[in-house]
Amino acid sequence: MQKKGYLLILGVLASGCAGKEIRPTAPMPESPQADAVTTPPSVVEVPVDPTFDIRTTVVKMPENSADYHFSMAQAYSNEGHPDRAIEEYKLALAYDTKSALIHARIAAEYIKKGMISEALESSRAAIKLNPDYVDARLMLAGLYSATRDVPAALAEYEKILKKNPTHEEAAIYRAQVLLEANQAAQSVQKLKTFLKLMPESALAWYYLGRTEQKLAHFQPAAVAYKRAIDLRPGFVQASLSLGFMYEEKQMNNEALLVYQDLFDQSQDSVAANRIATVHLKAERYQEAIPYLEAISKIDPDDLNAQVKLGLVWMELKQFDKAAVQFKAILLKNPESDRVHFYLGNVYEEQGKAQEAVSQLSHITNESKLYSDAVVHIGLLMKQQGKKEAALGHIDRAIEKLPRVSTFYLFKASIHEEQGQLETAVKTLEEAVRVLPEDEKVKYYLGSLYDRQGKI
Repeated sequence: MQKKGYLLILGVLASGCAGKEIRPTAPMPESPQADAVTTPPSVVEVPVDPTFDIRTTVVKMPENSADYHFSMAQAYSNEGHPDRAIEEYKLALAYDTKSALIHARIAAEYIKKGMISEALESSRAAIKLNPDYVDARLMLAGLYSATRDVPAALAEYEKILKKNPTHEEAAIYRAQVLLEANQAAQSVQKLKTFLKLMPESALAWYYLGRTEQKLAHFQPAAVAYKRAIDLRPGFVQASLSLGFMYEEKQMNNEALLVYQDLFDQSQDSVAANRIATVHLKAERYQEAIPYLEAISKIDPDDLNAQVKLGLVWMELKQFDKAAVQFKAILLKNPESDRVHFYLGNVYEEQGKAQEAVSQLSHITNESKLYSDAVVHIGLLMKQQGKKEAALGHIDRAIEKLPRVSTFYLFKASIHEEQGQLETAVKTLEEAVRVLPEDEKVKYYLGSLYDRQGKI
C-alpha cells in the first residue's frame, strides 16, 4: 500500500496532554469527477502556526515529567520530525504508562513514516488502555482498511456504532470500506439504516449517491446527491458527482444547471471547468470564454485552462487575443513545446512567417509535435521562396529522426516542384529502404515511376 493511502487516516491535533484526544482525518472521497475534497464536518483540523515554538513555553517545566516530553514531542511533530517526536512521546510514556493518548500520538507519527505494523501496535495499545477511545479506534480501523484487512476494519467500526449508532464518521467509513470491497449493496443497506437515524447527514446522503451510482442505479443516485446538496448548499463533491453523472447520460442541460448553481455559490474552479468543457464539446466557444477566464483568475497556475482559452480565441479567429494569451503562458512556462506550437500557428495565420518560424524552432526532436513543427517551418520557408533553406531544414530533421515519412514526402515534393524528378525518386527510394511498410511513400514513389515510364 502506498504511503499516500496511509496519510488519509492520519490527522494531527495540537492539543495538550490533558486535552482532546487525537482525531484521524477522514478517508477522503475518491471521485473521477472532482479534485475538491469534502471532509466530514465532525473532523477538526487545527492549523499549525509555523512561528510557534512550543519549546519556549516548556522551559519552566521539569524535564523529568510527562508534560515536558509530551510538549517537546508536539513541537517536533509540528516541525515535521516524526523520529524525534516518537522519541519524546516514548519518554513521556515512561512517566505516564497508562496514557492512551500518548500511544495514539505515537501511532500517528508511525503512520507519517509509513511504519504501519508499529502504528497498528500502538493503536491497539491505546484501545487496550481505554476501550472507549473512539478516535484511536477510528485510527485502528483506518489502518486495517489501508492494509486491506476489511473484516478487521469493519469490526472496529461496528464496535463504535454499537455504542453510538449515530456516529457519522464511523458510519461513513464503514460504507466506504464496503464499497471499496465491492460490497456496494451492503453499503447501501447500511447507509439507509444510518440515514433513518440521521436524516440530516449530508455526507451520508452523498456516499449513498456514490454507492447507488456504482450499482448503476441512476435515479436513486440522483435523488441522494440532490438531498445532500439540499442539506449542504455548495456541497462541491455532491454537485460535481451529480453533474458528471448527468454528463455520462448525455443530459448536458441538467449538468449545466448543477454546475452553474455550484459556481454561483462558491466560484468553484472545477465547476467552471466542467461548464466550459460542456460548451466546448458543443462548439459553443463564445459561451465557454467567461468560465475559462474565471478559472484563470481563481487559479492562475491552471495553465491547461489558459491554453484552452487561447485555442478558443484561435477558433474564433481572434488571433491577436490568442497571441497575447499564449505569450502570457510562455512567461510562466517557457519550455512548453505545445504553447510554442500554438503560438507559431497563430503567427502563421497572421502572416508573420519569421515569428512563426522562431516559435516553431523551439520544439525539439524529443517532442511529439516535432514532425509537425518541422513541416510547418519547411512550408513557411517554401512560401517565402526559400526552397533550398527548406530542403536543408528537412535534411537536418531527417538526420535527427530518420523514420518519419512526412519528412521524405515533403522533401520529394520540393524536388518535384523544381523539376528534379530523379532526385525526388531517389529521396523516396531512400524512404522505402528506411520505411518499407509505409503506404504513402510507396504510393508517391509509384506515381513518380509512372511519370518516368518505369511502370
